[in-house]
Amino acid sequence: MTDAEFDPPQMTAPLPDAQPAPAHFAMPPGNRATDLTIAALVRLRDKLLARTCATWLYGQSLQGPMPDQMVLYPKDLRAGRAETADALFQGRWSLPGGQVRTDGATPFDAAAPNETWSEELHGFSWLRHFTAAGGDAARTYAQTLVAGWIVEAGNWNDIAWRPHVVGRRLTSWVSNGALIIDGSDLIYRSTLLRNMARQARHLARTAALAPAGEPRFTAAIGLAFSGLCLSEGQKRLAKGLRLVCREVDRQILADGGHVSRNPAAVLSIALDLISLREALTARRLDVPKPIRDAIDRMMPMLRFFRHGDGRLALFNGANEGPDGAIDAALEHDDAKGRPFGFAPHSGYQRLAAGPSYLIADTGPPPPGRYSHAAHAGCLSFEMSARTARLVVNCGSTRVLGPDWEAASRATAAQSTLVLADTSSARILRGKIGRALLGARLMEGPSRVESRRNENDAGIWLEASHNGYEKLFGLVHRRRLFLTATGEELRGEDLLVEGDAANAPYPWQSAWWHKRPENPPFTIRFHLHPDARASLAHDGSNVLVLLPNGDGWQFRALGAGGAAPISLEESVYLGAGEPTRRSEQIVVSGTVFRGEAKVNWAWRRLSSRNAGHPKTEDALLPELPALDAQ
Repeated sequence: MTDAEFDPPQMTAPLPDAQPAPAHFAMPPGNRATDLTIAALVRLRDKLLARTCATWLYGQSLQGPMPDQMVLYPKDLRAGRAETADALFQGRWSLPGGQVRTDGATPFDAAAPNETWSEELHGFSWLRHFTAAGGDAARTYAQTLVAGWIVEAGNWNDIAWRPHVVGRRLTSWVSNGALIIDGSDLIYRSTLLRNMARQARHLARTAALAPAGEPRFTAAIGLAFSGLCLSEGQKRLAKGLRLVCREVDRQILADGGHVSRNPAAVLSIALDLISLREALTARRLDVPKPIRDAIDRMMPMLRFFRHGDGRLALFNGANEGPDGAIDAALEHDDAKGRPFGFAPHSGYQRLAAGPSYLIADTGPPPPGRYSHAAHAGCLSFEMSARTARLVVNCGSTRVLGPDWEAASRATAAQSTLVLADTSSARILRGKIGRALLGARLMEGPSRVESRRNENDAGIWLEASHNGYEKLFGLVHRRRLFLTATGEELRGEDLLVEGDAANAPYPWQSAWWHKRPENPPFTIRFHLHPDARASLAHDGSNVLVLLPNGDGWQFRALGAGGAAPISLEESVYLGAGEPTRRSEQIVVSGTVFRGEAKVNWAWRRLSSRNAGHPKTEDALLPELPALDAQ
């Protein structure tokens, strides 16, 4: 198909969501030496602080008046699951970070697979499952675990007393206060309240030192809840609210997204902020304006990231989210408006028409300190038809360990183009750098451009990124067109030569780093595990049947004719549980003379034409031009 075949329809004035001018996202390269120096100083500070806090003298400084009671049990908007409580009761502790069987022993004595699992264990967010289970057995077991924790780690534990872990634990304890305190004896109740006050005093001193990003938010919210829900906590409440407002300014973007570009972070923080707002209202206290404004901005963003099945899109470390969590948050949204089409500060686009919803990543990686869960998925997209997901990214998991987590962050795990089996952004690998900076993204796209337009014919989106420019001298461009009926998505992926002046590194010459000639590429479309795919005998198209009865046909065409299409195994991690097998459509090709182009299309089939179409009916439709007037 030649460029001349793209005859655009006439366009009327763009709709309100139209974005005819390109949006530019530039990621500053940063200074690794500076980052390493700062990280080393922070690591030294944290070690000295941990040693100081473990001393008897510091423990004595945490003594003070004991609260009389919990004056409020705020509502936890994260729904619990009785079946999860049953698994925990039986000793199967599956938490982010891994799976541990306790065989009747307390989980606090078990060998933790990693620090992530330990933080989740000591954070007690799993208490909500026992609240959901209800009954005397759940209450007794939960109180036994809390009492055991006070004995094991109530004075000090290097992981359990990290600021964000303390913040999550205090939030969980007050939210599940009826479970862990009602019906208990006086000695247990006094010990619990005294220990909570001890934790709250420590958190008041250290919340601002929590790691940047969502952990610092968690610490600040936990401090606010401790002051709000424990008697005589007015000073801690005031300090906690100040810290929450400060983190709102730092982390919540103008469009309601989170600085990490992780949809799950938007949901998690929104749930905590809504709970805090409702608790302040219940105590007849003023809700600070930054908190109110942040919630108002985040509600449309949750609608933006919600697929037709009511769950989150899988970008930059997100999974689908807890059952009913998005709906629980949106129940507190007074505006209840429809989601917008473009999130300019977060770097995402949403295309919606008819039964189809499409969300595309059109932004660069987040700043380094917020990128520890980010994926190399620039220009990837997800698509759902009504309540069924069709094209997905693989998602993210922390349950299966660091190797799985790293694989899920690679570009090959996203629905986008992969050049020479190389990710468009690389995870920090150096032993010292990894120890100090963590698994942050490095050397990703530094410039991402996108533009969008709409009219009665449909929605156009064009985007590009330079994540492959340094290694291969190529820029990836992707064009998408969703018809107004939502029954056809047309796409085009191009690789074109970038700026010749962009050497791999400024001080390297051509002989030092020779760019590979004619590298291979693949375009991957990961399918949801509930989708059933079959490849036509002649390999010309793929038919995908969804559980809601829809049938969708995929076709592709390269610059020289039919593009090779194959069906390969994939894996789906978005449900937050152990892996689900799935499939992916893979279109293969090779760069020739510095460029490559593949056109492809998804078309919804009627029920009477749900089989593979005839070859003469499988011609690829034309892709309209974005700049049509």
